[in-house]
Amino acid sequence: MENQVCQLVEEHIAQLNRPDLYRTPLVRFAQASDPRFNELKTLIGPWHATPCELLPEAQSVISYFVPYTRDVALGPKRADKYDIDWAEAYQEINAGFDGVNNALKEFLESQGHKVVTIQSTHTYDPKDLKASWSHRSVAVIAGLACLGSNRLAITEKGSAGRFCSVITSADLHSPEPPIDQKCLYISKGSCGLCFKACPIGALKPESFDKFACQDRLNENQDEIRAQSSLKDADVCGKCISVCPFCYID
Repeated sequence: MENQVCQLVEEHIAQLNRPDLYRTPLVRFAQASDPRFNELKTLIGPWHATPCELLPEAQSVISYFVPYTRDVALGPKRADKYDIDWAEAYQEINAGFDGVNNALKEFLESQGHKVVTIQSTHTYDPKDLKASWSHRSVAVIAGLACLGSNRLAITEKGSAGRFCSVITSADLHSPEPPIDQKCLYISKGSCGLCFKACPIGALKPESFDKFACQDRLNENQDEIRAQSSLKDADVCGKCISVCPFCYID
């Protein structure tokens, strides 16, 4: 069943027909009973849900990542304020995730399993920015990604891309070992380019001003809406784009 799930994800991303924006996705599986899900209530906050709180019969969480192409991944680093291709990739994959999640739900339910899908973005309360679910954290628990010092997740294809996840009663397992730590700031105390790249100083080694970051994202979205047909792209991406592991071939 694991192979069928991976194939479904790959097929639906391919059906978007946007090789200019996306590469072949990565898929891993986390066990719903993994104690690290409960640890997120301390690391993130008590408001963060566990798989079994959202689906009492949960056995697994499907975590998948859609990596951006090189041109998209490096766009924010070259841009003055934001990159329009990055914005388009963000908006379109959020819509594309709905198709992937619906396909996974239909398939798993046809096999007699229960499924809960989770929206791809804006899982937080806009008033306090507290997220009830972290797709990146799930990816780390599933061994799909390692957490970098900039609070972003690095996969074997880099950190530039989008994560999503689906909870199911199916018992799914990943044969591959977890990804090794890649962040140079964590492993060697070097690099730190992500901190220097933040245009508003919201990202620091010891803290992250999520309100200042979101204000900048909203400001960028207003400008993007004014100059393009994109409507749902509150993006920046500079802290990702400067990372030595932003794009891995």
